[in-house]
Amino acid sequence: MRLVKVGVAAVSVKVGDFAGNMTRLVEIIEAAKKDKTHLLVTPELCIPGYSLEDRVFWPDITRQSWAALAEIAACCDNIAVFLGLPVIDNGMIFNAAALVSDKIIHGLVLKKYLPAYSIFYEGRSWTAWPGGVTEINGVPAGELVFQLPFGAVTAEICEDLWSAASPARERVQLGAEIVCNPSASPFTPHKNEERKRLIMGAASSLKAVYAYANLLGCDNSRLVFEGGGLIATPEGLVCEGHTLSKQYWTLAAATVDLGEIARMRMENTTWWQDTAIQGAAQRVKIVAVDKPSYKSAPMRDYAAQQPRNHYLRQEAQNKRDGASALDDLFAALSLGLRDYFEKVGSFERFLIALSGGRDSALCLLIAVRAAKMLKEGRDAKQYAKRINTIYLPNASLSSKATQSAARALADELGVPFQVASIHEEAEMALAKAAEIVGGMDNVAPMAKQNLQARVRGAMMLNWANSVGGLLLVTSNLSEAAVGYSTTGGDNQGGYSPIANVPKTVVSQLLAHIAQRDNIKALKKIMEIPPSAELAPNQLDETDLMPYAVLDDLLYMYARKRLSLANCWRMACLRFPDYDREQLRRWTADFARRFSASQWKRDQHPVAMKVMELDLDPKTGFRFPVTQSIQYELDELSRAKFEE
Repeated sequence: MRLVKVGVAAVSVKVGDFAGNMTRLVEIIEAAKKDKTHLLVTPELCIPGYSLEDRVFWPDITRQSWAALAEIAACCDNIAVFLGLPVIDNGMIFNAAALVSDKIIHGLVLKKYLPAYSIFYEGRSWTAWPGGVTEINGVPAGELVFQLPFGAVTAEICEDLWSAASPARERVQLGAEIVCNPSASPFTPHKNEERKRLIMGAASSLKAVYAYANLLGCDNSRLVFEGGGLIATPEGLVCEGHTLSKQYWTLAAATVDLGEIARMRMENTTWWQDTAIQGAAQRVKIVAVDKPSYKSAPMRDYAAQQPRNHYLRQEAQNKRDGASALDDLFAALSLGLRDYFEKVGSFERFLIALSGGRDSALCLLIAVRAAKMLKEGRDAKQYAKRINTIYLPNASLSSKATQSAARALADELGVPFQVASIHEEAEMALAKAAEIVGGMDNVAPMAKQNLQARVRGAMMLNWANSVGGLLLVTSNLSEAAVGYSTTGGDNQGGYSPIANVPKTVVSQLLAHIAQRDNIKALKKIMEIPPSAELAPNQLDETDLMPYAVLDDLLYMYARKRLSLANCWRMACLRFPDYDREQLRRWTADFARRFSASQWKRDQHPVAMKVMELDLDPKTGFRFPVTQSIQYELDELSRAKFEE
């Protein structure tokens, strides 16, 4: 037997904070050595911090990273450690994983595949390693296998695992028994389950140990990483690190038998035939088969396969610790907000304008949990000093029900609450609007609504200036999709924690927390129909459409990229209780609003990404600001229902 202890670390790092990042990494290494770990894997680019974005173009970043690596190496006696950093060769920047052992930097494995989809844009800054071996900073770099005393080790970095042509395969064929993956993979619900499947599949097909380390916490602004860490053998998962920890770093480890890996490879004919017959792909013949007649499978069958809510693909309990997807989502939102608050370092408190509605209620719940997590939870009892809430009513438009609900929630959560009327300010703003356009009759109804939101936004920003507050924007993904927000009003603030959470998930999350934590005020809030309360008897779903339909259309159109006609057909199957022509009208209305609202989304403040669908124009959804969708609308108007 060759028993080897492998560790995977999760760590929260800050871009450019070389001293702070190095301190945490050394703490992890010392803890791993104390635990008798042979091989430790740390996350992608953990030395300079992730994500570097354009900061990597400053030469001091690579210089400082290498200097920090050399200092960390001095602590790596009796342990082998993979550490992530950027390196430069001939003017090209590479994403590297350095192997350090016995205080020596032995070499650099370079990232081969650079994602340029979803929120990733790595091709802008980084160069993909084309293959082979070179020398950088006096050590070998490229595609390497390290023969350590206990066995052969290699690495691939983050996206390399997700590629259909994983570079680990060739390195395993050259003898590597442990594949390490330093990664920075952001949170979305169930993403960790997908990682497990990939890692277990890789370990099984490569007949190797696969060790995966992920970042923890907020990156430079809006991504949040759940940490964790996974170790698998060909027989399955043997280690799963704690996710969404309030600690700044975590460490998990497992003991594996490399003798068992060698035995499996000897006994598995597929593995050694694949290894012995390299280059077989050049001799593969493609056989053309006459095409049989094709008829599409019924759309009804496809629709029946889809989850009830596209944004939470499963609602079963997580077998690891009993936490549901909703619990994980709430924990991720709270962790991201905590890290943003601490890492910016210029705020004293969270500010929330409570409306008595669902979105601001969820933002307050997230802020309360984030406040309790500050300083790793050491000041949790003082959380209320870090939060202020306010209700800003406008005469008869703001109902007693919403004010009562807002007050009840603040009281039950034990945070300060105050009321400040905007009636006089709104009247003055309306009078000035009328003066500018030549009379009250010329003030558009929409302007009368929006000026109230702009008064509230200005008040909140001024308040934030005075008390060092991080003003939370309470808009959700559904509103951002269709422009149901006020520019210069409710989209103004310092951070937008739920901008990537659709309204249906907001409601599900509140209902879950109300039951889980027995928060009576939430039940009261859930009984109030969603309303902006900017016009008499206003209801959001009357202005728009049922949120369940809106969120479905959003996912099918923006995520699945279905045509509007097929979005409508799917809606007819998923919402049979609604008239088909009404669903057609809602589909067209959604499309017009969605297409016309990119300019608004472009002005939204920093927001956290937690869902696969991300509408942030800066990172996730590069949608044209000016365009025509008329041909799609014409096709929708002519479409016939087909199952």
